[in-house]
Amino acid sequence: MPNPEIAPQTNSGIDGGLHGTCTRTGTTCNGVLGLKVHDGVDLKNPYGAPIYAMYDGIARLATQYDDEGNVDGAGYHVSITSTINGQNVRLVFFHLQESNRVSGEVKAGDIIGYQGTSGNLKAALDQKLTVSHVHIKARLNGQMVNPLNYLATTIDPSTGQVTKPCQ
Repeated sequence: MPNPEIAPQTNSGIDGGLHGTCTRTGTTCNGVLGLKVHDGVDLKNPYGAPIYAMYDGIARLATQYDDEGNVDGAGYHVSITSTINGQNVRLVFFHLQESNRVSGEVKAGDIIGYQGTSGNLKAALDQKLTVSHVHIKARLNGQMVNPLNYLATTIDPSTGQVTKPCQ
């Protein structure tokens, strides 16, 4: 998507869509009991819009379920493992539609799926807590890192504003 924007959350604004913030309810975040870290970035994306591979790599399909077997959390997603600057990077794209997701070898720019409302996104949309978005998380050699580091567009991680548009 050209010049992505952070998808704000109604209860936490831009912070809710940024990586590393403590805006979710859960376990403990930065020593605060009852909060959990948002380990990805939420980029506005309209329902049905294509999701593109950012780098060449190997794509794998996955689905997150709750204890009762219902699609929950991340919903339908695709992870792509790539070698970027000699390092092993895994980018995961969440809240996709179930059908038309791809697996196997992909090239940068390939469509890997389409924006959906899977997982916890549907309830958040129904409650008007956020807008349609793709949640992207990144792992560098297995460790959580900011997915914004892998976008061509530069977004200020403290404000969510684009500081350098995609060329």
